[in-house]
Amino acid sequence: MGAAGSKLEKALGEQFPEGERYFGLENFGNTCYCNSVLQALYFCVPFREQLLEYYSSNKNLADAEENLLTCLADLFMQISSQKKKTGVIAPKRFVQRLKKQNEIFRSYMHQIPVPSIVLLLDGAVLSASGGLEDAHEFLNYLLNELVDILEKESHAAKSDPETSSPSEKIANGPKNSHPNGTQKEPLVTWVHKNFQGILTNETRCLRCETVTARDETFFDLSLDIEQNSSITSCLKNFSSTETLNAEDKFFCDKCCSLQEAQKRMKIKKPPHILVIHLKRFKYIEQLGRYKKLSYRVVFPLELKLSNTVEDADAEYSLFAVVVHVGSGPNHGHYVSLVKSHNHWLFFDDENVEMIDESAVQTFFGSAQEYSSNTDHGYILFYERVVAGSTS
Repeated sequence: MGAAGSKLEKALGEQFPEGERYFGLENFGNTCYCNSVLQALYFCVPFREQLLEYYSSNKNLADAEENLLTCLADLFMQISSQKKKTGVIAPKRFVQRLKKQNEIFRSYMHQIPVPSIVLLLDGAVLSASGGLEDAHEFLNYLLNELVDILEKESHAAKSDPETSSPSEKIANGPKNSHPNGTQKEPLVTWVHKNFQGILTNETRCLRCETVTARDETFFDLSLDIEQNSSITSCLKNFSSTETLNAEDKFFCDKCCSLQEAQKRMKIKKPPHILVIHLKRFKYIEQLGRYKKLSYRVVFPLELKLSNTVEDADAEYSLFAVVVHVGSGPNHGHYVSLVKSHNHWLFFDDENVEMIDESAVQTFFGSAQEYSSNTDHGYILFYERVVAGSTS
């Protein structure tokens, strides 16, 4: 990326952010799905800072047993400690670990899986059918894997206090132990603190008016999309009321029988980092395969989340977009758009270039079904805006 790198440095000139690094990632055959998500996560500043803090607090990472967390921490440290401001890094160790650990990511084709087995982990839905290399699936797998590793580290430290390092609090979040030694609540890691939100599923019996509420956690929201719509309208549809009747009646504990009911999903606790996955790949039963929906879905740079249980609107600012390039689900390419220090950058594997903020809207999608534009926003990353803070 020599020429491109110097071009980027020239474009930013004196505005090049002090201490920041803009590095492309080498593609190992078909790892753009991985590269695009890694760039979005690297520029998720609170996540990056906590990962680097974890790295510096575990100086013996080189001696530790290799896992996805150690490989990711090592990669982020490698990027952030480069002497040059721009260039290309090969995330070889991370990709090798990913493929070694999960056969889903070993194929050389982009495939959206036929819905067979589904696993629910920490609010993340993963399809277990093979041969998939999808950016959304990779993101879900990675976040859940990081949580799993941090939880195991915490349990190991609790069972052997002598070997616990001073970084335990950093690595694993607050201890939820109670005086009698029992652990009442699940561990809250720094991954949870960044990405986890809480949904509440409310069901109102139409006979006795009793409301049953069930909470569930999520790391991202997967939204159904419609042609010429917006994120706001997709979120409203997500929280719309559904009537349960006929064969779908709800068993009301108070009435002790099946009753007609109204059901709706609300966001009880918005996350600090809101990840929105647009369901651009729809399974068409008649065809027995997936089809890509190129629908135009407007995603704003600033988003107000009003579908929450809390009274006040949660305000968010867009900082990254993973884009799927291609007309179909089984082939194509992934790139990412990232906002860093008020500049927008375009990451396409090894290549990094500066783009104008107005260019973001070219990734909303196509107003017509058949269009030459096949670059569509797929995963959106928003950071919650704290009152009084500057971006």
